[in-house]
Amino acid sequence: MNKKTIITILLALVTMAGLAQTKNYTIQGNLSEVAKATAKQGVSFDSVTIVNTATNEVTTRCTIQDGVFTIKGTIDKPFCAMLCIWSSAEVNGDRKSKRSRLPIIIEPGDIMFDGNHQMPVISGTVRNNVLSETLSKRNTPDYTETLKGLAIQHKDDVAAIPLLLMLDDNMAEPEVLLSLINQSYAKVQNHPNIIKVKEKAEAELSQKEGEMFKDFAVEYNGKTTRFSDYVGRGQYVLADFWASWCGPCRQQIPDLISLYQQYKEKGLTVLGIAFRDKPEETEQAIRDLGIPYPQIINAQNIPATLYGIDALPHTILFAPDGTIIARNIYGEELKEKLKEIFNDNK
Repeated sequence: MNKKTIITILLALVTMAGLAQTKNYTIQGNLSEVAKATAKQGVSFDSVTIVNTATNEVTTRCTIQDGVFTIKGTIDKPFCAMLCIWSSAEVNGDRKSKRSRLPIIIEPGDIMFDGNHQMPVISGTVRNNVLSETLSKRNTPDYTETLKGLAIQHKDDVAAIPLLLMLDDNMAEPEVLLSLINQSYAKVQNHPNIIKVKEKAEAELSQKEGEMFKDFAVEYNGKTTRFSDYVGRGQYVLADFWASWCGPCRQQIPDLISLYQQYKEKGLTVLGIAFRDKPEETEQAIRDLGIPYPQIINAQNIPATLYGIDALPHTILFAPDGTIIARNIYGEELKEKLKEIFNDNK
């Protein structure tokens, strides 16, 4: 073997070693201060898992010891995940588990998780630094604009995935979401969570103000109830998409009852649509809250598909012919709109 061949092999080995090294990642986690403070209350931090958001598969499990953990691994390409911290506490004699989640991008390098703050921080690598900085601004007035700018900046990168999901959580306009998604590269567009956001945005856009309602049917207790049994039948309809487990939904129901009593003789129907809820729990909530207006029970995920509804509560006000007058209308804005419709200036 000549000298030139030996040098070529050595260079190749060095290059391969360098490539292998760039695929390694480490996550150093520390929540020791929180663990120590909550131990007095019987809380223990047990383990951490990494869940790939594209597949919902757990890729890594690790035990937390004294509030500290270390995860090491090797990857081919960066991917979006959830860092899940599992804790447990004794409740009424039983040990109950709890999971806290934080978005993370698994990428080569040294990633740091600091859980000793009110808002845990993941940092240390380029993409995770972007997410960390973004999350730190979520209570600022320009948060949405910050997300938009970063989503455009990272449109050719997996970092766009959590940024777009944050925009969706922040109730960004469907036109904005669709534009940003369509600008992103294929891996972002084909991520299962982004596909859901896109479908929801398209559904919401197709059911914007001025559009005709979309009908649907729900089976429950051997009976079929259609949305069109109420909407498009000559009365104004305020559709309240809600669930028994949704605190804000329950908080606004007394106001809806009051509006129903005030305007039902003038041509307003309030209609509850139970969304992603167990029928027996919906019925119990109806009794507990004394809801007098009609309900469609067991709608499950249909409203999300047809109307682009994800977050609750969600209200839609329909005209007598079934066209949409307003979406996401609550409180004083809703009261003023009904006063205007029914010429009620009291």
